[in-house]
Amino acid sequence: MKLFSASLALAVSVAAADEGLTYTPNNDVTSHSKVALDQLDIKALIDAETPDIAGAIDIYTNGSNREGSSLQGMARKDWVAAGVEDVSEYDAYAALFNQGDGEPFLDSFNLDAMHCNGTFAGQTADMCAIAAKKNLLCTGLQYAQYEGVKAIQFGNEKNWDELFAFWNGVYDPAVDTRVDSGGPGAVQKSRDSDFETSFREDAIQALIDGQKAFSKDGVDKKKLTEAYDDFKKANLATFAQATLKYSALFDEAGLEQAKIDKKWGEGYTYFRCGAGLMDPELALYINYVLDPRDKKDMTLTPKETHCKIVNKMLSLPEIGMGVKMSDLSIETYLTTIKEDCGLDKIEHAKGPNSSKNERIYIPFIGFL
Repeated sequence: MKLFSASLALAVSVAAADEGLTYTPNNDVTSHSKVALDQLDIKALIDAETPDIAGAIDIYTNGSNREGSSLQGMARKDWVAAGVEDVSEYDAYAALFNQGDGEPFLDSFNLDAMHCNGTFAGQTADMCAIAAKKNLLCTGLQYAQYEGVKAIQFGNEKNWDELFAFWNGVYDPAVDTRVDSGGPGAVQKSRDSDFETSFREDAIQALIDGQKAFSKDGVDKKKLTEAYDDFKKANLATFAQATLKYSALFDEAGLEQAKIDKKWGEGYTYFRCGAGLMDPELALYINYVLDPRDKKDMTLTPKETHCKIVNKMLSLPEIGMGVKMSDLSIETYLTTIKEDCGLDKIEHAKGPNSSKNERIYIPFIGFL
């Protein structure tokens, strides 16, 4: 299912040979790719029979697999101090998620989830654990975006290859056998399997297109910008799929609390990964209805939150960046979505102000 760019036949590399499309960096970014191993090591410590939270926090704050780098350093990256001129992508996320503590939102969420305190005070260990693990993937995606913005601003191909490394994780099996794991690109592979789509391949195609913007004569910034937009669209589509998937699952009748918390925390945190790429009105709405941290004692009704999200998506012309629900092959996985949400068809409203007459009641914030 190709949505954003045409397929090209390329020489075999290590990035996604099983999907028929590959990316080969022109610069050595193996060191950068090793940060994803920290995510995998943290996940293993949190998932252990006796969780080692102190060990997980130590890797998060000090790093382990890439000398001189840590996931916390990535989560606290100051785009302005790094010389980035256009920080609108960072600001789109920060406007939604800054917690008012003066700290970078990614780091605050990571630490609160790992310690299971702060904004996660009173939540279960299951909720905290899943949020901590998944937000590290959001951290990797946002850092990939940071490298993409720098690649365009400075016309630097190494930044483009670093985008790939932070998104993909290890790509050279000589470095580590855990190839293509621990980065947001792995989430794309999983959701593509659920929905029978090819957004990971679309992301790789965008990387290839961006690579072709560089030549010995310089860089075609228009072509590079278009490729970067395609990369973001492919990732937005994946995390929109994840939002819809888990919002439909967490409040199913008969689920034990541990499964509710795991699926709810997973869906909300995956939403956060793509939220800054969504229509701002939609992102604000989903953040209100899906964030579990202020709903600990809420009575759950199956599919209620899911259908609120679906209806809000459809009340707008698109999810964001031109991506629509029809692009997501949504009924392949969510086979009863129309029946669940009382829809005759899955179709977005027309026009820039389509949601003005859409009044969806949310008990804890009124009408939005």
